[in-house]
This record gives sequence, structure tokens and C-alpha cells, in this order.
Amino acid sequence: MNIINKISFCICLLAVGLSGVSCSGNSDETEELALTLKVDKTTLDANGRDAATFTVKQGSTDVSSEATIRCITDGKNLSGCTFSTETPGSYTFEATYKGVTSSPVTLQANEVIAVTSKFVRRVCAMEFTGVWCAECPKNITKFTYLLDSSYKDIVYLMAFHDNGTDTDPMHIDESAQIARAFKQTSYPAFVVDMRQGSVMTIDYAAMRTMFNTSLNDYPAHCGTAISSVYNESTAQAKVTVKITSEKTSEYRLILYAVEDHVKNPQNDGGTWNENYIHRHVVRRLITSSINGDRLGEIAADKEISKEYTVNLDATWNPNEVSFYALVTDADGYINNMSVCEAINGQTDYEYIK
Repeated sequence: MNIINKISFCICLLAVGLSGVSCSGNSDETEELALTLKVDKTTLDANGRDAATFTVKQGSTDVSSEATIRCITDGKNLSGCTFSTETPGSYTFEATYKGVTSSPVTLQANEVIAVTSKFVRRVCAMEFTGVWCAECPKNITKFTYLLDSSYKDIVYLMAFHDNGTDTDPMHIDESAQIARAFKQTSYPAFVVDMRQGSVMTIDYAAMRTMFNTSLNDYPAHCGTAISSVYNESTAQAKVTVKITSEKTSEYRLILYAVEDHVKNPQNDGGTWNENYIHRHVVRRLITSSINGDRLGEIAADKEISKEYTVNLDATWNPNEVSFYALVTDADGYINNMSVCEAINGQTDYEYIK
């Protein structure tokens, strides 16, 4: 060993002895600085709604909110930690934080095959309210505006009145039953197609998402037709509901009487409005329960019908009463519905042209 090599060797030994640090570097420090990128799913549907969520960690520290996540595939940075797309394909991502870059991760966006139906789809929105609810009028006005402007004759509204801090003269027992079933405890609230519930707000985007999900993700596989023959002398309506299916499946039928434009006092923002006009008030459940009457299995392209005799209450205005026929599938969700007026109304099957 020459003199230069001896000196180098001695310096290295001295460094080890004094500091305990290897001449080759500290592996613990390298591990502490390592950046990892993880994703909660490796596949998603390319429908613009299904989303994958990323997590970025430096060692054991979550730095997701500070790191930059870039899609290597298209060269674009994510605005947050989630990714969704309507374009099928493979997408690769990497994260960068304080000059350190993670290893890449890849996920697959799968093409969504649209499920078609020959029946026009109608959506049911069940609203929960009460005359005692001071916040209800403001939010219901916004809710009704959205339906009238964007979902007229597509989304049908039913207002279920419930007793609260005051007795509601439009209350029916089924209101509380349905609200409890969907865990709705703050009013106003609403449930879409007996599938998903939410507190009613003026968040139009959130409400549109719920309606569009029913329309786009759950197409009708049954059609409904409804008619009513009204006898003025007896104040009775003979209601006939017909259901046909494009596939063999189990169904149930729920039938309600609903009255529109009911004048009754309402707590409106803390002040009682004596002339408040209530819309789409559910007056009575006609079928045996909130889950409806069992229709059994309907074979593909076959039809079944049910008849009901309904006595209209003397306090109702028959010119404002309609019958709402809700048909639920084997999972208990509303698959389709139809509405007709009580006085000799008729709505036939609606087919997509």
C-alpha cells in the first residue's frame, strides 16, 4: 500500500471511529426521504364520475396536500388528489415533493357499455317537510325551480309532511316511516328513487348529480301505465295500474294519492305565512305498506295489472289530486313510475323513440 492509499484508509477509519458514519452514506436518511405514491383502486369506469384517489407519503408522513401529482400519459398535473375521466385507456402517474419524485403507478379506465332500455325513465323525488320547518320554504323553492327548469316531466316530486315541533295537518304516518328508513333526521330532506337520501340544500350540482345518476346509471327495465275513472257522486276513483317488463324480474307496486296547491299556514323563515301554497302533498298511501304490494315475477314482454278503489277525502280538491304509481325492482329501488290525474286521467306506456 503506497503512502496516499494509507492516508486515505486512515482518514476513513478515523471518520468511522469519531462519528459512526459509513463512508458509503446513510441508508436511513435515504429511506426517510423516499417518496411513495399510492392509489385506492387500479381500475375505474370511464364515465366522468368514478374517481381514483391518490396518497403521497414521504417516509411515514402524508404530504398529499403539498405534493404535485402528474399524469405522465398526458403531461397534466392533477388539481387535487383524485382522477376521473371519460376517455378509456391506461394512465400513469408520478408524484413530486421537494425535488424528490416517486415511482410511477398505473391505473386503467375501462369503457362503460351503456345499458339501453325501450322505456322512458321517470324519477321520483320524495321530499320531507312540515309546516313547523322554518327553513323548508326557502330550500323547497330552490328545489322546485331546479325541477321545473331542468327536469320538468322527468323528475316527479312528492312532499311527505311530518309532525315536528308543531302538529302538521297534512301529516301522514308513512312520512316518518320513510324518513327513518332512509335515516333522514334534518328537514327539509329528500330521497331519490328510494335509493339515496340527502339533506335538501341549494347545491344544484349535488342535486343534479343524484337525478342524473338515476337517469343514466339505472335505466328503466319496466314500463308503467295508469288510469283513473272518477265517480263524482261517490267521490271514488277506480285506479288501474299496468306494468310490463322487458326482462323477467320481480316487482312491487306502491300507489299514493297526491294533492297539489294546498293552502295551509307555514312557518316561513320564522314568520308564519297564513296563505302559503303547498305543492305535491302526499295525502294517502293506497297500497298495503310503504314497500308496496307484491306483483311477483313478471315474465319478459308480459303485462300485469292491478286495480284499486280510492275514496277521495271531502277536504281534498279532486281537481288537484293525482295518483303516483311507483314500481320497485327486486332490490327495492324505484325502477320507473307514472302519474295521472284523479278525474279521468290516463298515462300510457312511454317508449323511447
